[in-house]
Amino acid sequence: MKVVLSEDYGFCFGVKAAIDKVEELLSQGYDVLTDGDIVHNKRVMQRLRDRGLKVEDVADDRKEGVFAIRAHGMDPERIKRISQVFEKVVDLTCPIVKSLFEKARRCRDEGYEVVVFGKDGHAEMRALKGHVPDAVVTLEPVKLEKDRVCILSQTTSSWKEFSEFIDGLMQVNFATKEFLVVNTICPVTYGREEETDRLSRSCDLIVVVGGKHSANTGKLYRIASRNTRAVWIESPEEIDDVKLEGAKCVAVVSGTSTPKEDVVAVYEKLLRRG
Repeated sequence: MKVVLSEDYGFCFGVKAAIDKVEELLSQGYDVLTDGDIVHNKRVMQRLRDRGLKVEDVADDRKEGVFAIRAHGMDPERIKRISQVFEKVVDLTCPIVKSLFEKARRCRDEGYEVVVFGKDGHAEMRALKGHVPDAVVTLEPVKLEKDRVCILSQTTSSWKEFSEFIDGLMQVNFATKEFLVVNTICPVTYGREEETDRLSRSCDLIVVVGGKHSANTGKLYRIASRNTRAVWIESPEEIDDVKLEGAKCVAVVSGTSTPKEDVVAVYEKLLRRG
């Protein structure tokens, strides 16, 4: 059995920078708190909790400690309120996510109706709505009001699914005079999307490693499943239960919120089994 490890795996630069900063603050003795997952990976979050990170709602009477804004970003008004409660606030928003917010604001200011292909309720989309409250966040084409429409995407979306959404939106709003499409998909996640598609066309099994609540990991699983058999695991231990009978080629890919050591552990376990 041939075992292939994807060329790009482990944390993306935005996730790594966020985790590194939190670990640095904890090592310096700061009391660090955030309001949700720094990264959508249970194993990584448990490691940070074990080191002292607190994940809870912000108390209005709290005056000490550091609040960490997650890589997904945050509503600007909420940031203002939190800044009045904590002695220090660190912004860990991914630069690619910040760019999405900036482009959405610019399109709104230029008079466009802003439509974002994304999952309503996702942390990144909740933050975006704080920047552009009247933005339409949807996964399905909808009827719009203005004659000028700007179409953007959640940064972790599939390019193929985004393209299909654009076509559908234009059909539903065929009388609209102007469509401006802005590609806001993270290039790192797009590269992994392309590699997963390529590997899934030549291998019998794709093992996707990453958190089950990670949007970009789920995207890779959907892509792989279109072409071949795919399994989605969160931890290296789970690979022991995956059936490999009949598989001549197995490839390992990972989401951008998955640590390198987990991916390598899965790859090495497969090598031993092969």
